[in-house]
Amino acid sequence: MTRVKAFKSQTILSKLMIGFGILFLLVGIFAIVKLFIGDSGTESSSVDWTGFLQGFQGLFFIGLGAYNLRNEKYYIEWDDQQLKLFLPGTKQPETINFADIDSINIRLFEIELYFKDEKRTLDLNTLKDEDLKKVKSKFEPL
Repeated sequence: MTRVKAFKSQTILSKLMIGFGILFLLVGIFAIVKLFIGDSGTESSSVDWTGFLQGFQGLFFIGLGAYNLRNEKYYIEWDDQQLKLFLPGTKQPETINFADIDSINIRLFEIELYFKDEKRTLDLNTLKDEDLKKVKSKFEPL
């Protein structure tokens, strides 16, 4: 079976984002704690917002990295007789037999599959270019 990932993400970059996010969050928490338990008799009465901004930036990076890691589980897989899909729209694995497909319309970033009683559109916007070519080359002879 040939399998392609449904999203253009790299695991190492996602983990790196989470790592930097944790670092920024810890620096932000440290700056906030230092602000509240620091000297109250300072000359300036303004609040230093950098700790809050770094904490927010850390949360943002952690969320973005977790989102990318979550999307790594989605795939498109095929062999000579069937197509297996696990895409975010359906949230569950699907199997389509090539014998059940009546006709196919291949567009730039989507493939329309026509069955006897329904039409199914595969959105391929999130695939890498090489994977997009692989999927299209599988459907062209059909």
